Amino acid sequence: MRINYNTNGDLVITDAIKNHCEKNFSKLKKFFDNILTVNVTLSATKSKTGPLQRVDARVHVNGTVIKGVYTDDDLYNAIDRVTEILAKQIKKHKEKLRDNNHSLPNIPVAKKITFESSDNSITVQSTKKIESITVNPRPMDVEEAILQLEALNKDFYVFTNSETGDMNIVYKKRNGDYGHVEPAHF
Repeated sequence: MRINYNTNGDLVITDAIKNHCEKNFSKLKKFFDNILTVNVTLSATKSKTGPLQRVDARVHVNGTVIKGVYTDDDLYNAIDRVTEILAKQIKKHKEKLRDNNHSLPNIPVAKKITFESSDNSITVQSTKKIESITVNPRPMDVEEAILQLEALNKDFYVFTNSETGDMNIVYKKRNGDYGHVEPAHF
């Protein structure tokens, strides 16, 4: 887990502040293993009652950003409280993921992985579900496969080429023509 620090205002991040942040945010790993980065913005503002310290933290978990914000007159207390907020939200996120996985067993989910070079972070997002089917392709020639494609009103049809014995695919192109896919033989 990598922690990135930013400041707003005249606040200077000392080693003691960094150590306190690392100690607190490392506790979040016990709730969820896939925490990639934590972006922490520390700021200090003046108010009528005295200086206020604000901690804004964003945790990147499994393609989701979880945010926690807390303002206090003591910076260390604000860091502690924002860690507690994030822990509750991460637990809730983990329970939601677990509930979703139990309701849809044995359905693989595709992942979209993106890399942001500006902050060297990797984001993983779930995309559409993939339905797997098993085919037992019958031996036939290409013309018969095209007839089956039309009869079944499908976008593609998988068959065993009776001439080569290999699995082939015929498909309908956007312009109305047909395509034929066969493996290359080396």
